[in-house]
Amino acid sequence: MALGIKFAQIIPLFPYRVFMQWDLIDPTESGSYTFTIERSGSSAGPWELLQAGLQNNYNHIDDFRDQPDHPVDGKINLFSLQRQVYYRVTVVPPSGCINQAQTDPQGLYRVSAGPLADGLRRRLQHDEAIIFQRLNGVRLAVLKRRRWGERCTMCYDVLTKTVTKEHCPECYGTSFKLGYWDPVVTFGRIYPPNNVMPQTTSKDKKEASQHLITLLDVPMVQDQDLIVEIDTNERHRVESQKQTELRRKSVHQQVTTSLIDRGSVEYELMVDTREVPPLL
Repeated sequence: MALGIKFAQIIPLFPYRVFMQWDLIDPTESGSYTFTIERSGSSAGPWELLQAGLQNNYNHIDDFRDQPDHPVDGKINLFSLQRQVYYRVTVVPPSGCINQAQTDPQGLYRVSAGPLADGLRRRLQHDEAIIFQRLNGVRLAVLKRRRWGERCTMCYDVLTKTVTKEHCPECYGTSFKLGYWDPVVTFGRIYPPNNVMPQTTSKDKKEASQHLITLLDVPMVQDQDLIVEIDTNERHRVESQKQTELRRKSVHQQVTTSLIDRGSVEYELMVDTREVPPLL
């Protein structure tokens, strides 16, 4: 199966930015993947280059304040209800351009639920972000698990396609170098643990508490991603995720996590969020 790429989400971060996230399809090669991001006012182009040579990443933020070459009346903004914005991403695998893949053009406002529903969704997200920041939320770092890239040279077995070390300092049990992508700082609410579930490893049996966490809708998390509570350094592994939607438009996401034992290899991963501003 050939390499493919698709958008996971394109979300406006009002008032000036757009967050986009993509997934690779069948990324079998080991090595660095290079991305090119383009923007247009039409699905047919012409396309404006936003970023070239971006390596080993799964997201990009388009900041509309950085448009020095556009006249004032030609600048894109998130407040216009008449102007659509399209994006596309091209990926070049380690083997080169001959095997590159490109997303279909996707608009920022792909599904419209009508001005009233879109406005209500925006208001709900804004209010929830304020509540998380000022009242019942905490700062969280979301670390997406690496699912493609350069394979670990210390513990990955090419024949069995499995890791051979539980505490590998190079891949942290993911089979890919560095283990996780750079952190994205956001806000969320962590609820008290529901129950305690036994976790069995190759060495012993441990107890893990399960938590429900409500997050803003960016970035979209998947099973086995990490969520780090910045103030306490407690680390959670995502077990399941579901979206809360308003007429097919995402409002926030709820994830079920298991609290990772302090002796696990995930605590050896350095998470520095000092220079990472929150998305919202």
